[in-house]
Amino acid sequence: MEIEYKLKNLRVKVRQNSKKIMDDVLERHVPKTSLKNKSKTEICVFCSSTSNITKEHVLPKWIFQKHTEDFFITDTNESEQTYNKTTIPACADCNNNLLANIENYIIRILKNTDLKMSFFSNQEIENIIRWLEIIEYKFQILEIRRKFTKMKSADYNSYLADIPISIMRKSIDYSPNKAVAQIRIAQKRITTKSKDLNINSLLILSTKNKNFHFFHTMNDFIFLELPEYKIALFYFYSKTFKNIETAQKEAIKIVNKVY
Repeated sequence: MEIEYKLKNLRVKVRQNSKKIMDDVLERHVPKTSLKNKSKTEICVFCSSTSNITKEHVLPKWIFQKHTEDFFITDTNESEQTYNKTTIPACADCNNNLLANIENYIIRILKNTDLKMSFFSNQEIENIIRWLEIIEYKFQILEIRRKFTKMKSADYNSYLADIPISIMRKSIDYSPNKAVAQIRIAQKRITTKSKDLNINSLLILSTKNKNFHFFHTMNDFIFLELPEYKIALFYFYSKTFKNIETAQKEAIKIVNKVY
């Protein structure tokens, strides 16, 4: 299948160029390792190419196409950012060829599956997982690139002006090393072929809600409600479960708290 070729190609590109990508992250965005005369040339965060760099949406545009002015709030500093302006650098080939084909595949299987009549195959479930893990990697890259600046509820602190948001997350104890380690973990996920152990970590639910909804916690879980396809997805990035019932109970607790 073409989708398997595209996913393999992406895995190979990220695996072969992971060191270049991480070296660029360190030099460009991490305090104490950032260079004063750092390169102004962006690189693709999937293959490290410097040619034909485009803006890749972290959440694919087709997800929020009817909600271009909608925004999400970053808990770390309470900042608002519209989905439409939430992008990272990717070369034209990775963006318009690999990622676009993967997204077109996801759209197709979502469109062609009515949960009242049928369900996804195991292969389709694994590919949805791979797609969601790509989104997590993009969020990890985004947050190391975004600067903390200030919290809405606090005065401006010039010391924090150049600190990436990811380093200011309480869950990683404000550690640059831990922030970078989480990017490496996200990188490793998308370069790992088999998703057998993660099958029960993905919940696919019917929804009658008419509005797009999204929430996400880095390296933990993601919830996407896609009203156009009457489907909601909840995926645990870092947890595996012996059965789907256990995952569902934990997910319901989170949804009831956050939704």
